[in-house]
Amino acid sequence: MTRPHTPQRLLRTLSAWACATAVCASTLPALADTVTPAKAQIAPTSAARLPLEAAQLTPVHVPGTQAMGAAATDLAAHGYTEQEFYANGTAQRYRGVLPGAQATAQVIDGGWPYRTRVLVRAPQAARFNGTLVVEWTNVTAGQDIDFAFAESHAYLLREGYAVAVVSVQRLGVDRLTTWSPQRYGDLSVTADSTDPQTGAPIDACPPGTACPGDPLSWDIMTQVSKALKDNAAPARPLPGLTVRKVVALGESQSAMRLSLYYNTIQPLYRFFDGFVFLDLAQQMRADLPTPAISVNSEALSGFQPPVSTSAYTRVWEVAGTSHASFYAVNYVDQMLLRDQSVSGPHGPMTFTQMMGAQGCRLSPLFSKVDTGLVLNAALHSVRRWAETGQPAPATLLFQRDAKGAVMRDAQGQVLGGVRLPQFTVPTSYTAPNGEALGCLLAGHHRDFSESEFLQRHGSHAAYALKAKAAARAVAAQGYLLRSDLQAAQGLLR
Repeated sequence: MTRPHTPQRLLRTLSAWACATAVCASTLPALADTVTPAKAQIAPTSAARLPLEAAQLTPVHVPGTQAMGAAATDLAAHGYTEQEFYANGTAQRYRGVLPGAQATAQVIDGGWPYRTRVLVRAPQAARFNGTLVVEWTNVTAGQDIDFAFAESHAYLLREGYAVAVVSVQRLGVDRLTTWSPQRYGDLSVTADSTDPQTGAPIDACPPGTACPGDPLSWDIMTQVSKALKDNAAPARPLPGLTVRKVVALGESQSAMRLSLYYNTIQPLYRFFDGFVFLDLAQQMRADLPTPAISVNSEALSGFQPPVSTSAYTRVWEVAGTSHASFYAVNYVDQMLLRDQSVSGPHGPMTFTQMMGAQGCRLSPLFSKVDTGLVLNAALHSVRRWAETGQPAPATLLFQRDAKGAVMRDAQGQVLGGVRLPQFTVPTSYTAPNGEALGCLLAGHHRDFSESEFLQRHGSHAAYALKAKAAARAVAAQGYLLRSDLQAAQGLLR
C-alpha cells in the first residue's frame, strides 16, 4: 500500500527547496562565497586511477506492487523496456566533497553498506547507440524525481540511449520505504556524516538545514553505473547491449551534487565519459579532460554568479526559461498523480499544485520556452565529444554588467544566451511570478489570444516563416539539434 505525503510535509519540503538546492534566500551570500573564482589555483588530477567496485544488482520481483517513479511515457511504443533492480554494495566516505571544492577528494574509510534501487530503461539491441545515460535523481520534492529525463525523454528514446535512474540520496530512499514498505522496506543509504578526525561535516549540507547528509552518494552513483556498464551475469540489466560510453546527468539539486562529483570524485576513478548538468552546477575545475556541459535557465540567473569554463567545460544559458519547463512538469505531474505519492487537502497533488501552494500570483505556471531542446543538444554534444573528440559549441552566457547582474532590453527581455524561437518568436507571454522562491523559479506563461497572435506576427504564415528561420539559426550555432527543428518552432496553432 502506498503512503502519500501529507500537506504539512509538502509545505516543509517546498519551503526547503532552495535549501535543498543551496539557493535559499537566506543563504545566497554564502552561496556566492562558495564559488571558486576563475583564477583560483586548482590541484592537478591524480595520475593513478583507484580501483572501483561494482554494485550487485538484483531484479525486483514483489507481487502486487509497482515501481515508484516508473516512466510516465509509453516506453514500449519506442521499443524500450523498463526494469527495476535492487543495488547492494559497500561505499567509502570522502573528505573534501563540499560546496566550492576544486581539489580531488580524499578517502576517509570504507565498508559502509548500502541498499538502494535503480530503474533501467533499455532499447532493443538494434537501436542502441552505445551510450548509457545515468541520472542522479532530484529529491527536492521529498522523493525521487527524474526531472532531466522529463525534459529530454523524447530525444533519449528517439536516439536509442540506454537510461538509468538511480536513487542516490537518503531523502529519496527513505520516501521509497514509506511509499511501499513491502517493496522498499529494507532499502538504506544511511551513514555517519562526520569526519572522524575533525568532527566536521563531510557532506555538502546547506547552512542552517537539517540535512541528514549523504556521504555514500558518491560511491553509490559510481558503483551502480559501473554495474550497469559491466552488464554482467546473473542480473544482465541491459540485455544484449554493449555500453561504450557512460554519461552522468543531474538537474538542480542533483546538478549541484553531480558537479561536486565532477570536481572531487571523477579524478579518482575517471569512470564517467561525460557530464550534463541542468541548472545549479557549481564552478567546474579546469584540469579534467572529461567533457561537461551545464544548461542553465534564466530563472536561476540571479541566484548564483556565472562560472568560468575551460577547454572541456561549457555553460549554455537559455533565455526565457523557468527552472523546469512547462513540458517537463506535465510529465512529472502525470507521474505523481499515477503514483499518488504526494497528498494535498483534496487528494493526490501534482508538482504544479505543489508549487502553486506557495501563493504564486499568476497561473498557469512554468515557461513554454522548451529547455529540453537545449538539453538534447548538450547530451548529443557530450556524447559526440566523448566518442570522437569533437568539442561542443562554445559557452554562451547572458550579458551581464560590471557587477554581474543580468542585462535586459527596454521590454525587460534578457540579453544574450541561447535564444530559442519560442523566446524570440513567441506564441505566449512569459513573466515573473511574485517573490516566493518557488514562484520565482516557476514563472508564468499565458498563451496569446488569436488577436494578440495576429497583432504580434501579422499572420500564421508570417509566424511560421519567422519561427523556422529562428530555429535554423540556433541549430546552425549547435545549440539545437536539426532533428528538433520542428519542435523548436513551437507551431502551436
